[in-house]
Amino acid sequence: MMFSESRVLVSWRGESRESLLRRMARCLFEEGLVKDDFSRSVILREADYPTGIDMETHSIAIPHAEFEHVIRTGFTIALNRGMVEFHRTDEPEQVIVPTIIVMMAIAPGSEKVALIQSLFQFLGDEETVKKLVRLSSTEVARLFTQAMHREGEI
Repeated sequence: MMFSESRVLVSWRGESRESLLRRMARCLFEEGLVKDDFSRSVILREADYPTGIDMETHSIAIPHAEFEHVIRTGFTIALNRGMVEFHRTDEPEQVIVPTIIVMMAIAPGSEKVALIQSLFQFLGDEETVKKLVRLSSTEVARLFTQAMHREGEI
């Protein structure tokens, strides 16, 4: 399953970006979706290639690692109530506080570009994002799954 309520987290006040990324990666590892080096690879990649995306009305982050660290495609979602900062993709010296963080683990052979496009379409709508942060983990996972089904990705 690409999205699961057990992989919907909430960031803590004062939590570091690295701590949040480790927790998110651990969820994927515990379900057998990624290899044991996935967490380290995400953190190193985030330092070199930040994933914070300013979408004008809100921001998101989509941290990930290369496919060689992935066993099966899956995602962890974090609702950023702890105000964890991410550096911007387009202007790495600037930081943003993404509303939602979606950690991607995309397996070899999966349509990475199509998955990313579907996520952007879903998370590009400010009202959708505002709604997501108020929902239960079960509802967040359900809405992400439905959105990806509409795009024909699952």
